[in-house]
Amino acid sequence: MALMPGLQINIGQQLKLTPQLQQSIKILQYSALEVQQTIEATLEVNYLLEVEEEQDNDNESLESLTDKQLEKNENSSSTDEQPIDINNSDNLSEDLEIDCNWDEVYTDHTPAVSTQSSEDYVSAENYTASEKTLHDHLYWQSDIFPWDDGQEVLASYIIDDINEEGYLSSDLNTLLNSINQKESPETAYTLETLSRVLSTIQQFEPTGVAAQNVQESLLLQLNALPNNPFVVTAKQLVLNHFDWLSLHDHKRIKKFYSLNDEELTTLLKLLQSLNPRPGRDFSNTQSEVIVPDLRIKRVKQGWLVELNANAFPRLSINSAYVDLTKNLNDTEQSKKIKEQLIEAKGLIKSIHSRGETLLRVGRFIVEKQSQFFEEGEQAMQPLVLREVAEYLELHESTISRATTQKYMQTPRGTYELKYFFSTGVSQYGSADQSATAIKSHIKGLIDKEDPKKPLSDNKLMALLEEKEITVARRTIAKYREALNIPSSSERKKLNKFKL
Repeated sequence: MALMPGLQINIGQQLKLTPQLQQSIKILQYSALEVQQTIEATLEVNYLLEVEEEQDNDNESLESLTDKQLEKNENSSSTDEQPIDINNSDNLSEDLEIDCNWDEVYTDHTPAVSTQSSEDYVSAENYTASEKTLHDHLYWQSDIFPWDDGQEVLASYIIDDINEEGYLSSDLNTLLNSINQKESPETAYTLETLSRVLSTIQQFEPTGVAAQNVQESLLLQLNALPNNPFVVTAKQLVLNHFDWLSLHDHKRIKKFYSLNDEELTTLLKLLQSLNPRPGRDFSNTQSEVIVPDLRIKRVKQGWLVELNANAFPRLSINSAYVDLTKNLNDTEQSKKIKEQLIEAKGLIKSIHSRGETLLRVGRFIVEKQSQFFEEGEQAMQPLVLREVAEYLELHESTISRATTQKYMQTPRGTYELKYFFSTGVSQYGSADQSATAIKSHIKGLIDKEDPKKPLSDNKLMALLEEKEITVARRTIAKYREALNIPSSSERKKLNKFKL
């Protein structure tokens, strides 16, 4: 029976991101310095966008604000939440209500947890940010991931085996043999379990990490991209004909995949946008300048959370150029001005949305970790991305973007927002303890130990139990190593050498 050609209509739904939403996601993911660079680059090419001069006419002290005034400010932050339709040209002639008083929109107040007197504020320039390495970033993600029993141990071995460029230094069989030799015979791990844990770590940031070679890393990065014909072709090329790509055999690629010159150029640009060394993004971070996005200070009513004016400059539209479009007869010039107006309004709205999201996340963190600001690390509470996402009714990926390379300036120092996240360690008959708090307790005990008789992990476990903190010896060893503290025998040798 011969097949006859025919037409068929299929109906389906597809989720697409609007240009405004795509820009908002990018701006949210940017650090404060990257936002400033984006604004400066836009100011150079878009003459409708301008930065307002700071006004000094607001002499009202934040500490004298009453609860009623603070509540009014909080309500005003949600009065302009309607998104701008950048594709609707009818909105171009309307009054730009997006120009608003940023102090009223973004200043918010957290209920007081203490009525103690205000502490002297220390400028951020007096604090030095610690260097963030690739292993620190991966361990942070591993610490808040809900591993099954035994998988967290395998994850630590895998992360330790990742080199500075983001690749595994050993093959899985060699790594598995090394793990089983170090661990007790009762907990013999299988290659299947190790591969499953590795697959999970390969979903961590940065995308493409924990691969065994460049080819696998590129595939991991392509799998994270939305599917389109060029992404599918790129996957096939990397998977089946990676040698053609290595040899720059563009003629064979073009012929085999039936591409014209324009399609080949697009495909190559897509591949060039990938990072063959994902771990290098975390090198030389010591020289980076930290610009805090949020600031908190103690006032009479409690903790005041506000945005850093240096990280969120006041942007507005030059109304003179907007009025000029009404008198222009040249449609090309008028069209160009309208395009720049759309771009300027979109950038203002994206930065507006970024500030609102960061403030909501920062306010929740301050409420959750209020004891930390009063007592220090030992009072840190367990907190994971899911908890924040559910409370704020946002996606976990949004919370992840809002806490990556975002910093909060506090009376105790300047911290990345991710610092306040930590998994909870279950306790019998009492509330869970955060990993950060347990690490602080361990460090405090070791700092006070007798140099001649250092505390062993078993002794540390017993001392923590006296504080009603139940932790396994293996967990104590893991946290001690994360703090770069040697074992008791090694500390004894070092102390003997110092004496």
